[in-house]
Amino acid sequence: MVTPAPTLVPDRLDGFDAVVVGAGPGGAAAAYRLAVLGRRVLLIDRREFPRDKCCGDGLTRSAVRLLAEMGVLDELTGAQRVGGVRIRMRGRGSRDFHYEEPDGTGYGMVVPRLELDAVLCRRAVRAGAVLWTGARATRLLGGAAGVHGVQVEYEGRRFALRTPAVVAADGASSRLAHQAGLRSPDREWTGFAARGYFTEVAGLDELLEIHLPLADVTDRRVLPSYGWVFPVGDGTANVGVGLFDPTHRENVRLLYERFVAELATTDHRFRAARPVGPMTGAPLRLDFDPSRCGVPGLLLVGDAAGLVSPFTGEGISFALESGLLAADRIDTALRRAGAGPVDPAPYARQLAARQSGYFETGRYSVRRYLLAWRVLDATFDDDRPLFALCRRLALFPDGARAGVLLDPLPQPTPELARDLRRDLLAVGELLAGCVREDWPMFVRLAGVDEDLSTLSLRPAVLLLVAAAVGGREHPLRHALAAAVDLGLLAGLAVDSAREEARSTGPRPTPWGNRFAVLVADFLLARAYEFAAQGGGPVVAEFAEALTVACEGRALELRDDPSPGGGAGGAVLAGRAAIAFELPCRLGGRLGGARVPVVDALAAYGREIGAAHTLGEQLRDLVGASRWGGSAQPGAATHDDPRVAGLLGLVAEHAQRAREALRLVPAGPARELLARLATPGLPGAVDPDGRVMSVT
Repeated sequence: MVTPAPTLVPDRLDGFDAVVVGAGPGGAAAAYRLAVLGRRVLLIDRREFPRDKCCGDGLTRSAVRLLAEMGVLDELTGAQRVGGVRIRMRGRGSRDFHYEEPDGTGYGMVVPRLELDAVLCRRAVRAGAVLWTGARATRLLGGAAGVHGVQVEYEGRRFALRTPAVVAADGASSRLAHQAGLRSPDREWTGFAARGYFTEVAGLDELLEIHLPLADVTDRRVLPSYGWVFPVGDGTANVGVGLFDPTHRENVRLLYERFVAELATTDHRFRAARPVGPMTGAPLRLDFDPSRCGVPGLLLVGDAAGLVSPFTGEGISFALESGLLAADRIDTALRRAGAGPVDPAPYARQLAARQSGYFETGRYSVRRYLLAWRVLDATFDDDRPLFALCRRLALFPDGARAGVLLDPLPQPTPELARDLRRDLLAVGELLAGCVREDWPMFVRLAGVDEDLSTLSLRPAVLLLVAAAVGGREHPLRHALAAAVDLGLLAGLAVDSAREEARSTGPRPTPWGNRFAVLVADFLLARAYEFAAQGGGPVVAEFAEALTVACEGRALELRDDPSPGGGAGGAVLAGRAAIAFELPCRLGGRLGGARVPVVDALAAYGREIGAAHTLGEQLRDLVGASRWGGSAQPGAATHDDPRVAGLLGLVAEHAQRAREALRLVPAGPARELLARLATPGLPGAVDPDGRVMSVT
């Protein structure tokens, strides 16, 4: 039994720096952070704690890390750890996505909201927040200049609380968002969820299980919907459904009952299962829009801002993150501007930067869901790069490390890391701007972590590091770095289109091939737009590199499309051209390096690109592709002669790359490039010469 969070009556009602309406995860996180920052904050909620709430109770890895930062993990005594997500695609089987973190923090949890919310409220109060339960916010105070407080009914009294900031954490049906004109007028962006608990469920794995999508009563028409089965512990499961297209007029209760009945008849784990307590329901908002998450003096967080996954319904991690960001924004604004209404614009920009690529899909969820589902369904068994990336970005974004397109990069020196982070943020903004509207899921690939912990060997990084060799900060470096990144993504899309007659894997589908061709054409067009800023010579170089890459791909398909095949010189040159050689050459030139140094950097790019390409072939040969899937029958073992041959070639090209660097001036940039040219870092083998198992 969770002890109710204490209710405190303040000695005075003026002087609050912020009033937070709603004490769920987002509101409690905002109140906690504000109190820690020394702000006087009031947290109110209509209910008493502990209280239950319709929710899947699932916490992703991101949510767990935020809870750890808040210092509450030890208090969650009823938590069930989970190691990832299992996606069950209708008619396609299932795929498991696991958290893989060497530091031991790579896990999620399932915690009933009855416990989680009470623990978070207590944490906010311990930090110094004032908590009123059984209190109701009736209306906002303010006018054309913005919100300057909120009217609250509490213990039979009505209080007009004037404050520079109100945080609306009052859920999907947010009254405050409606009063401020921040609710979308389009009802199709709202959905509904229903859930119940079942006990005596046998053999539950420690995974958050998502069923995509569900069908209507005829079992013929696919609905924009999902079901879930989350392990709560001791043979108990949280089972529910989400539906976010009210235009279908589908009854969510009937959808829930059909899903439960299907589990009982088709899933052996539920043969003896029985319900515990009633089914409960709650609305869903999936209409996150940065322009609608605040007005002066009012910031929306969590469900009130529409921060709910359009594919899985997950929202707790986004509520926690948005609550903390809102608190930081309020504190910063008060330090700079005093007591006026807090400007929400910087908060909106932060949310947009962090959540771009995922919630834009949710924002147009009904219009895009069927397209997204068609592509995911058609390519669910296909491990080609584009489809594997899209599957992970759409269905398991919490496990998709930002910016990782190729191999992880060694940590640069602090000075170089600072400059790289600055430049990559600028490149990321360019990439986000050109793909956000049309192919938003790719925005996350352009991200960069605060500490560069997931920095990867992507073309933009190579260009920026090569530019650092010359020491000149050319104004075009960001645009050209964006161009080469888009070129790599376009190449992955091209690689993902299949010729039916030559396919050795799953049968291709029109949806998959059409998607691959459309994405490739779009990304190449955008890449040329950026390259054009460098003038005719840069466009010509870009076109030449693309031509070499295409010729190499054609030879690869003609000669040997099987894993481990196609390792000729033309193929290696093609693979290296646009992703490795071109960024190294352009970077050296932009940085002002001398011609011999630029040529040496280009040679380095060719060799490191060849080593990487051979490493990819080795991965495929041993069944350890970075793009997913598992080892196929007949995969090569470590003593296979082909493995030994590829290992030797990787070492040879890595050695040539190191030799090319002899003409490059010493410094942090050359040091980082040299560390890339060691056995193991091109992704094929570890330092002891063993084949790495990369997933």
